Amino acid sequence: MKIKKTLLKILAVIVALLVLFLILRGVVESTLGKKMADASALFTKGTGGQPGISEELKARLQAADGLQNIAAKYDQVYEQYSALRSTHNELRELLNSGSGDLGRMYDLNQELSKNFTACREALEPLTEGKAHNALGEYQSAMDEAQKVIDVSGYNNAIREFYRKVLDRFPASLLKGLVKETAPALWESAA
Repeated sequence: MKIKKTLLKILAVIVALLVLFLILRGVVESTLGKKMADASALFTKGTGGQPGISEELKARLQAADGLQNIAAKYDQVYEQYSALRSTHNELRELLNSGSGDLGRMYDLNQELSKNFTACREALEPLTEGKAHNALGEYQSAMDEAQKVIDVSGYNNAIREFYRKVLDRFPASLLKGLVKETAPALWESAA
């Protein structure tokens, strides 16, 4: 009889601890999880009145689309066209997937610049008129979007979020309870 009462007390303590854990997890998810989601959303929404990096990546992809449309007409630039198309498609797919793999996106954006330039340079002696003028327009669109990305306050906002929230007690201990992943910096995965 005494053993039965002891087991019931232990079971009651375990249930109480489980309930407390679930309550704590719910509170952490609704507060810290929301803050983490809001910080991650800065990649799309932007910071300080600037557009988000994802919007500028879309502008760069659109410029690459235009260049690819021209390049597809010239067999002489097939190699450059294929490299640009491959990088373009991988970056677009990653961006649209919402995977949050910013390091890979960063690296693909760098590769997109390299492949875009190689394709444009290969096309310059082959094109004339409207097509030739379009090369410059697409290059300008690529450059302008990259300038916005370069001055984006995203990384500073994320570093500040880590400094003020995630790296402080108790968030530093509780962040493992949250479904949301911590926001990543816009930097190379390498």
